[in-house]
Amino acid sequence: MLEYLDIYFRMAGVTLLLVQAVLIARDAWDVRPARFGLVLAISLIDVVGSNNSPHIHLPLALQYAISLMSMNTAIFIWWFSLSLFEDDFRLGKTEWGVAALWFALGLFNYSDFVLREPLSHPWATYARSAMAVCIVAHIAYCALAGRGGDLIEQRRRIRILFAFAIAALFLADLGSEFAFGFFGEPLWFSVIEHGGFFAVIVWSVFWLSRFERSALTFERPPVLAAPAEPELTAKERALHARLVKAMEEEKAYLDPELSIGALAERIGAPEHQLRALINAAMGCRNFRAFLNDYRLAAVRRDLGDPEKAALPILTIAMDAGFASLSSFNRAFKEQTGKTPSEWRDEKLAAQAPAPGSSASIA
Repeated sequence: MLEYLDIYFRMAGVTLLLVQAVLIARDAWDVRPARFGLVLAISLIDVVGSNNSPHIHLPLALQYAISLMSMNTAIFIWWFSLSLFEDDFRLGKTEWGVAALWFALGLFNYSDFVLREPLSHPWATYARSAMAVCIVAHIAYCALAGRGGDLIEQRRRIRILFAFAIAALFLADLGSEFAFGFFGEPLWFSVIEHGGFFAVIVWSVFWLSRFERSALTFERPPVLAAPAEPELTAKERALHARLVKAMEEEKAYLDPELSIGALAERIGAPEHQLRALINAAMGCRNFRAFLNDYRLAAVRRDLGDPEKAALPILTIAMDAGFASLSSFNRAFKEQTGKTPSEWRDEKLAAQAPAPGSSASIA
């Protein structure tokens, strides 16, 4: 009975993962978290379907191929999580470096995992387990640390649940490996573990999918009108006016430690109302992006000012409220497509007198 239940959970989970992967590729390839989710879904197929299972045997060549993908599932979970909660997430040197180290350590025991043999290099497996704990800690930190500045209420609510769910799945998997060995997992535990995986996969289907009723009646789906601009109530207009005054006249953004809670207190508004106003009426998805719009505008003004041509870029960035040079450079490049020095050179060159022109003589 347990054997059939285990196979059911695995095969049903694999089927749903394949369906999700196909739908993502068809309908959401232009969405960055969806692309990371597609890679994650493919890598999970082996983890859910056959990894460590004594009941399922695939052709060796196929097993080698899908195991090569699934051995990096932890990395794909990490990337997907960051893309989900960080709007400006891009794969950088750190992400690729950690992935390369994870992959290299996995190669030491690659044939052992595929052929279900005793580990030939257990130190590499223990090193990957330590890395997995660090990855979980970083996912949880990013999910929870960014909650205060997140202006999308639905995403704010899911951050805590997501952090604990990821931590629970990772730690349960690591705990089973150390408790039962890497290939000695008892059947009863496998049923519980893969039943849990199946429940998470079903939840993800409900999260990502909607049933189109018009398909059953062979009708065209209704054309959705473009969302209208939000109309502010009198109370929201008054709050918006106080917010604009604080940012544009009082230049509250110059404070590098400014938080949304501090800004809400400054303008005399509940934090949740300010968060909703900035998101709905001003189109910002997180508080950092909202502040950076003001800070970068101030930086561009100073960089284009010939009287401040000798002022170091770092000084200009810090005076505008940026807490670090790296965060400033990244934000500036994303908004303008140029480095601050390139942008400054172009603006100052455009304002310089043309060659051969002479200054007026009083």
